Amino acid sequence: MILTPFEEILGQDESTEVALGQIDGFPGHPFQVRLDEDMEKLIESIGQSGVIVPVILRKKQNGRYETIAGHRRCAACRQLGIDSIPAVIREMSEEEAVLCMVDSNIQRTCILPSEKAKAYRMKMEALSKQGDRKGADASVSTSRQVVGKWKKETAEQIGTGAGDSGRQVQRYLRLNELIPGLLELVDEKKLAFLTGVELSYLSAEQQEELLRYLQEKPHGISRKQAGQLRQSAETESLTPEQIGRIFTDIYSGKSDKTEQKKKSAVSGSDRFFDKGTELQKLGEEIRMYFSEGYSKEDIWEILKQLLEKWKNGEIKLEQKADAENKISLQ
Repeated sequence: MILTPFEEILGQDESTEVALGQIDGFPGHPFQVRLDEDMEKLIESIGQSGVIVPVILRKKQNGRYETIAGHRRCAACRQLGIDSIPAVIREMSEEEAVLCMVDSNIQRTCILPSEKAKAYRMKMEALSKQGDRKGADASVSTSRQVVGKWKKETAEQIGTGAGDSGRQVQRYLRLNELIPGLLELVDEKKLAFLTGVELSYLSAEQQEELLRYLQEKPHGISRKQAGQLRQSAETESLTPEQIGRIFTDIYSGKSDKTEQKKKSAVSGSDRFFDKGTELQKLGEEIRMYFSEGYSKEDIWEILKQLLEKWKNGEIKLEQKADAENKISLQ
């Protein structure tokens, strides 16, 4: 069994009690601490059993401590009025701290696309500074040209721990090119993940124009539509009129007859299984979990990733109520 850096730290060091008043968050921490159902379960578990997994801290020059792993556990203790928390204190460089922070938090059960995108960018920059990117310039950035030239093994290294392939890591990194408004739509699942990746190739000005259009005329965008917007933006300016023509052509079709065919039955490009097969009903049920903005390709990509994680034991259908506190590494 190969241990992650987080597990190695917990296995090698003894924990000590540290006052929560002396603990600060990690600078630029990409993972939000949300008061959701999982957080409520964590608070309940800590209230009943205490903090079982120590947090990981790094001592700062001013004598205070910086949280590497355990932001949610610290927040839960503060909610409960607990004054101190068990912690493992380690000496780390800036790069080592970033790598440990990302690797421990990336194993959370619920992570927004924007959180993972920012975390992967931080990990990439830390690896670059460490010199682990062989033959690469230490000043590498997440620009479109550089990301496209990445070696497959480097991207796969970044995705280690989260079960993401090198290709998927590159897709997440592309999301960092989205303006906040569009990135928020991806987080809210109003834009499909792969649609967001396509739109990330638009300039900031073009994205702003698209966002204004969507705010005035809300509707979903499929990956195919995003691809057409990208192609159009590469050859001409993306005006509201141009955006409108693209959506009108796609949604309305060439004639009423084309639109009637779309409404009478699921088209071949959108149908999961052939009409009349026993699996057709399953395909229709799967469709119910996704908004109109998700194309067949988008949905298949999501399903394949989920099934692969389930196959590897990374996703379990049943969890104990206090599992968050016992086995979670964030």
